[in-house]
Amino acid sequence: MKKIWMWLGAVVLAAEMAALASGQGLPPGPMPVPTVKVGPQAAAKAANPVPSAVAKNQGQKTGIGVGPASVLASGPSAYWTDMVDLDGDGVEEDTQFLLDKQRGILYTYKQDNYQCANGSSQNGDVLMGIYAQGNTAGRPSGSGWFVVSVKAGQCGEKKAGLFGCRFDASGKPTTCGTAKVKEDSGELEVAVKK
Repeated sequence: MKKIWMWLGAVVLAAEMAALASGQGLPPGPMPVPTVKVGPQAAAKAANPVPSAVAKNQGQKTGIGVGPASVLASGPSAYWTDMVDLDGDGVEEDTQFLLDKQRGILYTYKQDNYQCANGSSQNGDVLMGIYAQGNTAGRPSGSGWFVVSVKAGQCGEKKAGLFGCRFDASGKPTTCGTAKVKEDSGELEVAVKK
């Protein structure tokens, strides 16, 4: 009987690990890395990636973000700042936007709070990429990814690093881990953290 229970436990664990690795879903409970809440405004912005009537600083730029939490666009792209509630907490925050039309990705950047796996909250650089309709990656509009730049000592991390998650069109994280924004494609590379 003990062998049967051990075998069943191994099967369940293997299924959970396969789902996690495939991005089909994460187990309930705290995420294994720092996370950012993604509200419904993220998908709404991807559906209509244009500045609002009160947007400021409109122009062209070739990149957005700071340090490791930054990305270069495929070419000069529309840039603006706007007051938006991307995390769905009911508070509009000054957010930078960069629309890379060639890739079909709306990038956002701001200094914001993020949640650590241990339940504490920290503040730092948050970069997000939201897929617009017809993006070159073939991802659903409104889905995307985010990264947070964590300093040594923050969130219980010994070394500074970049952590991130992919999320679906409803804002639910699917794959999380240590992250890197690829320079050539503007996409996110995630190594699942165990």
